Amino acid sequence: MNRSILLLLLLYSGLTSAQVVVNGKDINKLPDVEYIELIQDQRPFMQRQVFAVIDYGQTIRWLELRLHRIQDENGGDKLFGSEMDIFNFLHRNGWVHETTYARESCVYHIFRRQKAVPAER
Repeated sequence: MNRSILLLLLLYSGLTSAQVVVNGKDINKLPDVEYIELIQDQRPFMQRQVFAVIDYGQTIRWLELRLHRIQDENGGDKLFGSEMDIFNFLHRNGWVHETTYARESCVYHIFRRQKAVPAER
């Protein structure tokens, strides 16, 4: 019985990690989204807490920036340890870094959806 529960938990955690949820939408399941823009959002008094704001083409108002952070499985803001933690999370979910640029006081990172690679025979 315990092994069955453990197996179900492992399967469930594998399914939930394949999601990039922003404002209640799993952007991995949006067929028209090919590129996303990552804006790092860092809390001013807690330098080690990093959040990822994602622009996938939706309207973003500056005062509502928090609504566009990647969410965890409970719907709260997903906390990352560093910018590289965000990059690795996006890579595991099928996104490839394309370029980085700075505008005003922010740094932006562009990611492209990874094309499915045909299985080798």
